[in-house]
Amino acid sequence: MNVRPPVFASQGWYPASEHACRQAIEEYLASFPGEPTGRHAGIVPHAGWVFSGKTAAWTFAALKEAAPEVVFVFGGHLQSSAWCICMPEGAFGTPLGPVPVEEQIAEEMVEHFTCHRETAARPAPDNTIELQMPIIKAVWPDASVVAVQVPPCPDAASFGSWAAAAADRHGKSAVAIGSTDLTHYGANYGFTPQGTGEEALRWSKEENDRPFIDRLLALDTTGALGHALANQSACCPGAAVAAAGFALARGAGGGRLVEHTTSHEVDARGVPRMWVGYASIVF
Repeated sequence: MNVRPPVFASQGWYPASEHACRQAIEEYLASFPGEPTGRHAGIVPHAGWVFSGKTAAWTFAALKEAAPEVVFVFGGHLQSSAWCICMPEGAFGTPLGPVPVEEQIAEEMVEHFTCHRETAARPAPDNTIELQMPIIKAVWPDASVVAVQVPPCPDAASFGSWAAAAADRHGKSAVAIGSTDLTHYGANYGFTPQGTGEEALRWSKEENDRPFIDRLLALDTTGALGHALANQSACCPGAAVAAAGFALARGAGGGRLVEHTTSHEVDARGVPRMWVGYASIVF
């Protein structure tokens, strides 16, 4: 099996040792305050685990009982005009062991959407997808994955609807995960429309993040994508919309917001000047 190395673990985005990685995931899952009510899909953030690991894990905790054979993971920091990217064979390495690609479905996706082909030996490093793999391995140890970087293009939702149909054709139970962070606010991101301080943080969270979240909750894929592109309210809206498209294809009536927070709230230090928004949503 060709195993893609977990480069972001070696860079400190999440624990590189098996013991520390498993311990962190178990602690995040144990802190989940709700019930496992998700059935079809979820939205997760993808910052370093010290900031957003708990929020991401709560999405998986809410979906745990779905027990899928295949997990479609949508991510990717791409421009609207970019090609999708997929690794159609091999496995994703994690500190907990490899997560295998569901190769037949992945190959079909590459051909259907004319995706750029990644290989385990020559990947394009991508935190949006890699950071979910250890949690998938911990929560669903026997699951395989189809991981795709989806551009924020007008037909982004079709990646999800196609995935749902492909899982059905192959007789596989499946869920979809869309990986996106929300508003990137601060001078380092070149985005300070409300200055700095508590009012800017409130605006970022309630007036910029929240309309994007609300459109996802309503499964308004066109509205969610449009809001993100017009307002810089999500960094990977194509991925989120693809997961919502999967949920729509599965007959979901809407989503549930599990958590909405920011990096400043997770690790508050002085006056708010720079932060990123995170949300956990399940359908």
